[in-house]
Amino acid sequence: MRYLPVYRLMVGLIPAPQKSWRLASGDDRAGFARQAADIYRAHRCKGAALGLFDAGGLHTHLVYGKARSKTPVEENTAFRTASVSKMVTAALAMKLAEAGKIRLDQDLEGVLPYSLRHPRARQLPITLKMLLSHTAGIRDGRAYLAALGQEVPAEELLQQDSHTDHLPREGCEYSNFGVGLSACALEAALDTSFEALAQTWLFEPLGMSASFYPHRIKAPLANAWRVWPPKRKPAFDGKARQQSVKEGWDLPQPGKHYSLAQGNCCMDVQSAARLGQALMSPGFLSEESLLAMRAPAASLSHRDPALTQGIGTFILRDQSLSPRPLYGHQGMAYGAVHMIFMDVKKKQGLISFTSGVSLARRHILADVNKALIASWQELI
Repeated sequence: MRYLPVYRLMVGLIPAPQKSWRLASGDDRAGFARQAADIYRAHRCKGAALGLFDAGGLHTHLVYGKARSKTPVEENTAFRTASVSKMVTAALAMKLAEAGKIRLDQDLEGVLPYSLRHPRARQLPITLKMLLSHTAGIRDGRAYLAALGQEVPAEELLQQDSHTDHLPREGCEYSNFGVGLSACALEAALDTSFEALAQTWLFEPLGMSASFYPHRIKAPLANAWRVWPPKRKPAFDGKARQQSVKEGWDLPQPGKHYSLAQGNCCMDVQSAARLGQALMSPGFLSEESLLAMRAPAASLSHRDPALTQGIGTFILRDQSLSPRPLYGHQGMAYGAVHMIFMDVKKKQGLISFTSGVSLARRHILADVNKALIASWQELI
């Protein structure tokens, strides 16, 4: 984190962009949309889509700047939502558990064709709940990071440096690999591709235009640019990703499909609002399931004193931002910053997807997301 003050200074030297913004639908709720546009501009945002929703659905939808080099963000623009995908995956797991298809506390030994158990605690079971709450003793080691995009078998990575120094349940190590393995576990348990499970049990019932594969997204998929250091080409090329189809994407491959559940979900703001509605109030999921997702499962205080980890969910308690706890998730990848957060007591939700913005942050939450949350909370 020592580089962040320098990063923040360098980003601040970039002239604030004069991007166009408009309300795609709804109203600006006493000027909130204009305030949000000012926040995006101050944080050198390339493009963004913002939504406010309540129990009745999406009621304010702002679009700002560019999705691609020559394409503005539109009402139907989709974004690769990065780690917001973890909350999507958790919602899917909860729905499958309610249907009796899986158990969150089931030992995955023997379910997968390889072992997830910690090398220093072979007797300790590893469960879906542990994977989704980052308490399984699995980390993003050098082997995992080096293998990104290469489809190295999960079993091979687990035999290298993918386990934490602490034992399972004795600490919380935020891990993309760990949550990614939850998709592998679902495929192995149900002999169905993770994508098919998501479509059948989550996306289609909620009326979401979403997919863990960019090539299945019909609307334009936004790029992601890094604000600093600036580059002409996007770090994530939405059009190129939509034109790329991975072999075997529609088949269960529990040895290789660990790069979906943790960060690859693509959706638009309307779909995000429908997901948020389902996670804010009982209906699609039972109250018991929602409370389980929001219940503290592990501490994130070593990384962010304001955050606690639930099942695929961040619990945000920061009096400077909100007098009430907020539930949701942030995503950061390729220069883009995203989030969905819900004020459960007020039955209000906030969505922000970007195509590139300042990554400055003190702890886990990005500065731009904190500013948006604070402004939203003043509104409600």
